[in-house]
Amino acid sequence: NQFGSGMQQARSSFLNSLRTVAGGIFNMPNEFFVSKYDRTSLSQVTDLIGWEAGKGKAYDIFKAPILYPDHIVNEKKIFGNWIVIAKAMKVVVCGKMSLYSKARGGPPSYAKMWKLTSCTPGLIAFSVTSIIFILSPDQEFSGDGVGAISSIAYHSLFQTVKKFFVVKWNHQRIKSVVEQINGYVFDGTVKTQPSNDTQCTMEQVTESLDRVMAALDASDSDSNDDSDSLEYVNLPVQAANIHPTVTAAAAATI
Repeated sequence: NQFGSGMQQARSSFLNSLRTVAGGIFNMPNEFFVSKYDRTSLSQVTDLIGWEAGKGKAYDIFKAPILYPDHIVNEKKIFGNWIVIAKAMKVVVCGKMSLYSKARGGPPSYAKMWKLTSCTPGLIAFSVTSIIFILSPDQEFSGDGVGAISSIAYHSLFQTVKKFFVVKWNHQRIKSVVEQINGYVFDGTVKTQPSNDTQCTMEQVTESLDRVMAALDASDSDSNDDSDSLEYVNLPVQAANIHPTVTAAAAATI
C-alpha cells in the first residue's frame, strides 16, 4: 500500500539518519538504535512506547509514555513531551546535523527547498510514527505498514495521530504544543500561520482517541480559561482503500 511504500522510501534516508542521532534524542547508547539490534527484550527502550510482546495488534499510541512529560501517562497532557517530536521532525526537514547548533554548511535542507515555515498535522503524525518505529523492536519497515516483530499497525497509528491534530488543531493546549515545535524546528525562518488540514483518511476512530480528546476538553472546562474549549468534531470517513503516502515530502504537505 501507499503508506508502506512511502515509509520504505523514507527508511533509506530519514529513518537511517534518525537512528544515528536517536541515542542523543532519547539519552541512551547509540548502539540500541542500530537497525539490527535486538530490542525485543530491551525494556528500557520498548517501555517508552508502552509496547508489550504479543499485544502489538492492540497497540494504543495514547498510552506511549514517550509522548508525555516525565514519561508519565496523563491524557490531559498528551504530546506534552513535544521536544522529542520536534527533534525527530527537525531531522526530517533540516537534516540530522541541524540538531547541533554549531553545524554549518552542507546541502540545502528540505525546509528551504519546500519553503516550510510551520508544521502540519501530517508532518507531526509522520514524526510520531517514526519515533515509535525507532523505539520498537522492529528492524525494518515492512511493505504492509505492520511491524514484523512488534505487530504495531503503523499505518493506523499515523492516521490516528493525524486525525487527533486535525480535530484539535485550534485547541489552546495543542496550539501551544504546535507553537513550541515550530519554534524549535523552524527557528530563524519567516513564520506564517499554519493552514488548517481539512482532509483525513481515518478508517476508524478508536475509543482511545475519543477518550483522550474528551479528556483534553474536560481539562479546559475544569480550568478558568474556557476561551478555546472545543467540542469533538466527527470528520467524514473516506473509502477504506485510501491511504496517505508518507514520505517526508508528502507528510510536510498533508
